[in-house]
Amino acid sequence: MTPAYARVLENRRALVVGDDELGAGIALRLERAGALVQLVAAGDAAAALAEQPLDVLVLNALPAAAPAPLDAMSTQTLEAALGAVRHTAQLMQAFFPQLRQRGGRILLIGHRYGESVSEGLAAYNAAAWSLVGLTRSAAVDWGQYQITTNLILPLAATRELHSAREQRPRVIELLIAQLPLGRLGDPADDVGAAAVFLASEDAGFINGEVVHADGGQHVAGAVLSPARFRTPA
Repeated sequence: MTPAYARVLENRRALVVGDDELGAGIALRLERAGALVQLVAAGDAAAALAEQPLDVLVLNALPAAAPAPLDAMSTQTLEAALGAVRHTAQLMQAFFPQLRQRGGRILLIGHRYGESVSEGLAAYNAAAWSLVGLTRSAAVDWGQYQITTNLILPLAATRELHSAREQRPRVIELLIAQLPLGRLGDPADDVGAAAVFLASEDAGFINGEVVHADGGQHVAGAVLSPARFRTPA
């Protein structure tokens, strides 16, 4: 039986940038809440620019970086990791005129390590933390326009995690076992639900926050680092 989702975003215009499993799940949950949703790949976001107001902007801003400790991190590796953050900032600026027409919601989607530091991932750590700074800068600078900006750090059952489970089943089982809820999140019903709440009127006074939609991983203990358990070539 299909659940009766509350349509708290009825007829609001939402744009979700990043059409991977996480982005698609969030878009689906926003639609169930009544939003008029457009889901686009990161490279196609500019085509969505228009003059009419935009109520919700979701930027799936996952930084990517090759594993390397700080002593071995190259400038190119750092630049590649920061590239996703730079692109996110550019999109926020581009859609700002649409969002401020009636006070919009900006949701950045980071990574489960986004407020942690994992060994062997120096470039990623730098990029992930910069999303926190970007979120809070927007909260301070754009709050005057009744725009709220928040960062979601999810842990969801995605292809990336399934692939890691196939390569390192023991490590991923340990990761899941340390979760207080004992399971991975669903991109729509768990992470998407958090996005709906932050996009709704009920969250209109929540601004500049980092929301962990991770089943409690961030409070359960040290994050397991894939770099430590990487399979030798």
